[in-house]
Amino acid sequence: MGRGRDGLYRRGGVLGFRYKDLEGKWREKSTGTADRRDARAERDRFLKDLKLGIVPTEMASWKLDTAERWWKAYRAPRLAATTREAERYRMHHFVRILKNKRLEEVSARDLDGYVTARLNEGVMPRTVNKEVLTWSLIFQKAKLWRRLKDDYKPQPAKKSDIGQALTRDELRHLTAVAESNVQWEAAFYGSVLAANTGLRGGELKKLRLGDIDLERRSLRIRSGNAKTDASVRQVELNHDALKAASRLIVRARDLGSTEREDHLLPKHLSRILHGPEKGRRGYDKGAPMRSFDTAWQSLTDKAGFGGFRFHDLRHTFITHMVEAGVPLGLIEAMVGHIGRRMVLHYTHITSGAGQSNFSIVIRYSGMMRLKRGRRSSIEFRVW
Repeated sequence: MGRGRDGLYRRGGVLGFRYKDLEGKWREKSTGTADRRDARAERDRFLKDLKLGIVPTEMASWKLDTAERWWKAYRAPRLAATTREAERYRMHHFVRILKNKRLEEVSARDLDGYVTARLNEGVMPRTVNKEVLTWSLIFQKAKLWRRLKDDYKPQPAKKSDIGQALTRDELRHLTAVAESNVQWEAAFYGSVLAANTGLRGGELKKLRLGDIDLERRSLRIRSGNAKTDASVRQVELNHDALKAASRLIVRARDLGSTEREDHLLPKHLSRILHGPEKGRRGYDKGAPMRSFDTAWQSLTDKAGFGGFRFHDLRHTFITHMVEAGVPLGLIEAMVGHIGRRMVLHYTHITSGAGQSNFSIVIRYSGMMRLKRGRRSSIEFRVW
């Protein structure tokens, strides 16, 4: 039957209409009803939304994993490598928890379920908010966020991003727990190194064998992709940091890292669950470990420090340095840039201030035993 005076036509007993999309192409739209009055109301609502630019795009029918891959490719030339990595990290839990639904199928209730699941996994509210925020950008591209945002409320979180700091006794307890499971080796020795140097998690994962000088008790942090000493930060290693770095070098060599440009923490291919590398086995010494979140979460949960982030070790180190009376300027030279809010926070830490006799920031009670068959001595090698 042809169109009526109101522009509606009947097809299969249901009324529909034609319209021009945002690109000027003619399309058809069903109103989902045979009642002309209701159909006119549905058409008017749709055309109003179209004019406001909130009609779902073709992306709305994509599954979550498809949208995730597209977003990574879209953002790749627009973001710095470190920001891309952080964003990638925030995204993959969404597909896991929501079972790879289509974007248009995700409801406000699904978002609440996602938030609840992540909080139950011990994730900090601020981190969960960042994860949902990243996905909200994708939903905005698909013109779907408007129907979700009114019912979604971010989790209350402290405005400060400084995090927690463990006491020395708590660190010794964490050590004792870590020694009970060899599967936590990388996370454990990485935590010792971070807690004694203030290294960021990203800096630790990017370390290469050539960046560590055991003889001079130091390591270097490269700026960006720098391969010379022009843009590096030198970090001195105390006793425990040196021991942890040595053990990580032994581990790296056992996993195949032997050259100066090989990574200290090579990528564990067997744990990749998504993407083109899924199904591969072993370690890739030419790429850094993506994360040890599973091991870190298991370790901190067992130690009774659920929600304690790896990055909080940096805060722990700086806090102990400040309490020992080390000037902030010197600390910043050691750990790299400290944000303004963090500087203001640390200037208010007075417990232990004024102590000038400072040697070792954090003293661990012991070290994990080596796996069977691993070398018991460290070969000092100068690159």
